[in-house]
Amino acid sequence: MYKAVFLGLTFLVLLSCQGTPRYGGGLHTQEGSSKSVHEASSSSTAGVEPLEMGRIIDRYLGQPYAGKGETVEGFDCSEFILSVYLEYASIHLPRTVEKLWKTGKRVDKGDLFFGDLVFFDTGGRGVSHVGIYVGFDEFAHSSSSNGIVISSLNDSYYQKRYLGGRRIIE
Repeated sequence: MYKAVFLGLTFLVLLSCQGTPRYGGGLHTQEGSSKSVHEASSSSTAGVEPLEMGRIIDRYLGQPYAGKGETVEGFDCSEFILSVYLEYASIHLPRTVEKLWKTGKRVDKGDLFFGDLVFFDTGGRGVSHVGIYVGFDEFAHSSSSNGIVISSLNDSYYQKRYLGGRRIIE
């Protein structure tokens, strides 16, 4: 009897966890087709729909890291961002972290929405790493040691190195 109850509860727990993105943040919608980053301006009514972009991000989770896009099998941090934004909204973003840092609109940490870019100084010489904010103080990024993962902005490593956020889609 206990075994049947245990198996039933285990099944329900696993069923409730399957395939549901844990994303939060502001609910936005995206209009239009192929846009450059300059066309997705603050006057636009477009924005990020968390579940739609979340499904794209989920497909990348676990993919390997490839330093500066050296291989086809993996992604560096900016290549991951470019791939997600291209797939989500057909937006072509600049290739380097430094240029991404100058793209879009500055956003305070407390005002981050799903899809905003978050930037870090991981080398002590200015902006060097970027991720996509996914709500709940978490961001998706390409980690050199673990590939594409979700990490916490509150992790002491990232907390000390956080530089700021940028909004690409309003």
